[in-house]
Amino acid sequence: MGPPWTLLGAPLDSSGAGRGEQRAPAALRAAGLPDRLGLRDAGNACGPLRDPRRDPGSGVIAAAQLAGESRALRDAVAATLARGERPFVLGGDCSLMPGALAGVRAHGGPLRLWMVDGHPDALDGATSPTGEAADMGLAVVCGRGAPALTGLAGTVPIVAPADVALLGHRPASLAPEVAAELALVPEAVAQVTAPALRRRGAAAVAGHVARAGAGTPAWLHLDLDVLDGGVFEAVSYPQPEGLGLGELRDLLRPLLAAPELVGVSLADLDAGHPRAGAYAALAVELLASAWPPAR
Repeated sequence: MGPPWTLLGAPLDSSGAGRGEQRAPAALRAAGLPDRLGLRDAGNACGPLRDPRRDPGSGVIAAAQLAGESRALRDAVAATLARGERPFVLGGDCSLMPGALAGVRAHGGPLRLWMVDGHPDALDGATSPTGEAADMGLAVVCGRGAPALTGLAGTVPIVAPADVALLGHRPASLAPEVAAELALVPEAVAQVTAPALRRRGAAAVAGHVARAGAGTPAWLHLDLDVLDGGVFEAVSYPQPEGLGLGELRDLLRPLLAAPELVGVSLADLDAGHPRAGAYAALAVELLASAWPPAR
């Protein structure tokens, strides 16, 4: 049996406006996620963002608050690892990524990132149309963005681009803005779009990703918008051409079972959706079906 898992809530909504993502940790707890996965619930590691203003310097909404909450999350992740436990960071949106990954980097050195996400999150304060830090997660951890975020681990980048696998995102052919954002992804990042993953087989792709760089600690980040918008509507920015439930389950199983896995983050349930409870339950069932059995 591997190290035990500890849940850390991160109710971050990077709009600063109290959208449904802020309530997602509570909704997923209510849907039974800790019990179904066998997680010890340590409460919330950081607080919500309450400033909807876009910082004129960085271009990031609630920039100062986000930096402070990211430091709190970083420290909670590092402390969890220091106790010999594995953190499961329950968001919130993808603005949790820099703090969570900085905690791993600060605790144990270099790591790999398996990013299962419908969007590449490769924008920055200048290119994001919204100013939401959830647009910028990959850019920040790879070293591009506001120094208060890129420097959270004390070393830049938090994760080397060559140690990142971006899985399940939409292809450039979907829309011009998708193509423009994909052009900002560092060349060294390994990419498998949702259609390519479907052609190659989700389990085969996951097995290859897990074996690449074996021996180096890895973090799995899951954004629920990797699912097709027709399958899972309760996300901030649903899109077509995404994965089905079975495909995502098959992708997650080898990654969750990898011996190098040191932590997981889950993001982007919109708890303000009219059927949020049903979608929260669906997310819990999906994760439970992919979660390794206790040994």
